[in-house]
Amino acid sequence: MLSRLIVPALATTLFATGCVYMPLGTLPRLVTGAVANGSAELRLTPEIVSGGFHAQAVVTPYSTADLHHLKLELLKLNPDTQVETPINDAVGTPLVIEVPVSRLNEPVSFTKLNANTTYRIKAKAYLDAAETMLISTQDASSQTDIPITQEDRPALAKLKVQLINKGFDGQGSSSLDIASGSLVPAGSESITIALPGPL
Repeated sequence: MLSRLIVPALATTLFATGCVYMPLGTLPRLVTGAVANGSAELRLTPEIVSGGFHAQAVVTPYSTADLHHLKLELLKLNPDTQVETPINDAVGTPLVIEVPVSRLNEPVSFTKLNANTTYRIKAKAYLDAAETMLISTQDASSQTDIPITQEDRPALAKLKVQLINKGFDGQGSSSLDIASGSLVPAGSESITIALPGPL
C-alpha cells in the first residue's frame, strides 16, 4: 500500500522539478495576430532603419522617434511566381496588425500558420494616428519573407522597416551689386607731325 503512494508522489516530484516556474508578469507581452487555421507560429522583432538626406547635416532624417505606429500585413507568397495572396483572420478579414511605437521593442507574433508555406510580411510606418503620411518605403526594403517549416518551435526573424529619405529644400537670396567699369589705356600711342618744306 505504501509503495502505491510513493510511486505517484515521486513521479509528481520529478515532473515538477523539470518545470521552470515563471510568474505571469515576467512573460513578454506579444502583439499577436492569428490566422484562421494552422499550427505554426512566427515571432518578429521590428528592425527600423532610419532614412537619409542628400544635403546639409542640419536636416534630421526620419527615425524611430518620428513613428506613431506600424501596420503589418501578412500575405501568403508563392516563391516561384512571387504571387501574393492576402491572409484572413478567424473572422474572415485581412490580417493586419497595428503596433504602437511604445511596443516596438516587443516581439510581434503571428499564430496558427501553415507549415511548408512561405509568408510575406509588409510593414508600413506612419507619422500620425490618422495615417495621412506614410514614412516607410513601399519596396522590398520594408518587407520580410519567412518560410515556415514543420518545426514545433516558433520561427524567429527580424522585420525590415526602411524609412523614407527626407528631402532637403535649401533656399537663399542675395542682392545684385554691379560695379561700373572705367577707361584704362590699353597701350602707348604716338603722334608724328611732319613739318612742311620751304616755301
